[in-house]
Amino acid sequence: MNINIRFVLVFAGLVAAGQARANKVEKLDLQDMQGFADAPVIDVYSTSGEQWDKVDTNKVTDFELGFDAECKFKGGSDYSAYQGNFYVEGFSNVGNEYPESEGKTIATASSIRSNLRWHGGQFVNFDPVEACNSELEKRLATQVGKSKYELLKEGFVVNAPAAVRARYELTCWGVTKITNFSGMDKATDFGAVNVHVNCLPSAQAGDKIPKPKPEVKKAKVVSPVKSVDFKLNTTDYQGKCPAPIKVDATITLNYPVEVKYRYVGDKGHKSPVFTLKKKDKGGTWNLAPWTRQVKPASPATKIALPGGKHGADYQGWMQLEMISPVAKTWPPVNFKVSCHTPPPTVPGVLQTAPKPEPMTPKLQALPKPEPKMPVIEAEPRQTEKAGGQ
Repeated sequence: MNINIRFVLVFAGLVAAGQARANKVEKLDLQDMQGFADAPVIDVYSTSGEQWDKVDTNKVTDFELGFDAECKFKGGSDYSAYQGNFYVEGFSNVGNEYPESEGKTIATASSIRSNLRWHGGQFVNFDPVEACNSELEKRLATQVGKSKYELLKEGFVVNAPAAVRARYELTCWGVTKITNFSGMDKATDFGAVNVHVNCLPSAQAGDKIPKPKPEVKKAKVVSPVKSVDFKLNTTDYQGKCPAPIKVDATITLNYPVEVKYRYVGDKGHKSPVFTLKKKDKGGTWNLAPWTRQVKPASPATKIALPGGKHGADYQGWMQLEMISPVAKTWPPVNFKVSCHTPPPTVPGVLQTAPKPEPMTPKLQALPKPEPKMPVIEAEPRQTEKAGGQ
């Protein structure tokens, strides 16, 4: 038999046997990432303090993505039935891959995990530096009152959904190593990967923030007037009218100042403008005296009271009005006036009280001496001798 014919027959037999024992990709599902808990992290920093411009390509980040794959034939004891290759755009796999590229763990794996490091590349559509600077421009337009350097100094985080793609290539080999070349099956699937970008705070930007000018403390303005004591000589006048309503007022100043003032009252009453000349120091000073003459009201204008009686003839008020150094008025003091004529004096002798007698000490009377009786001298009594001699 011709050698060439024999080879063709052998090859055809091997192919037929391989097809009978060919493996098959039963399942391959690389899922899209949900949220950012398992997203790879990229750190971006600023070398100038003007914008973000550099990626930390030494940073290693964790990554996990949902995954489900299976080959029809699981493999024999002497070899693996599958081979898997895993890629994430812009990243390099740097270790801790699961499931392994070869082995039997693919049948039980529910996710793929790996450590990644960003390297970028011209065929990658996502640029972390551009993501930071685009967010910077957005915040400058929306956060009124913050400058570019303040935002660069603070830094922020950009969460980019579906920023890159993951790819898994699965090869399911034939039943035996001899027939692998003819009994294998291949499949590829993709999954969207979210990326968490740290736009790191920039110390250089902080140095470029204009220093605020030292605040000039405004001197506390102290009012020139500390207090006013405003009184009237009476607030309930009863007597002959016109009634003299006299002002009695003092002012206490915090410091020397010239004060212009006047007294004002109801119905447009105003005194002349008085001036308290500037003193050499603060203190309490008497203000100019002033008397307002209140005329009696007509009976028709008297204030009516219950029972047909009439109250005060007039009710009014007076207050102090300062013109300078500041314009100010103090609370008014109310008064009322009742006009009546006192009863006339009846002509006659002015009655005066008797003058009291002068008080002299009374001397105690001495007892009168009794009259002396005349002393009668008695003649000597003669004694009659008895019996005779």
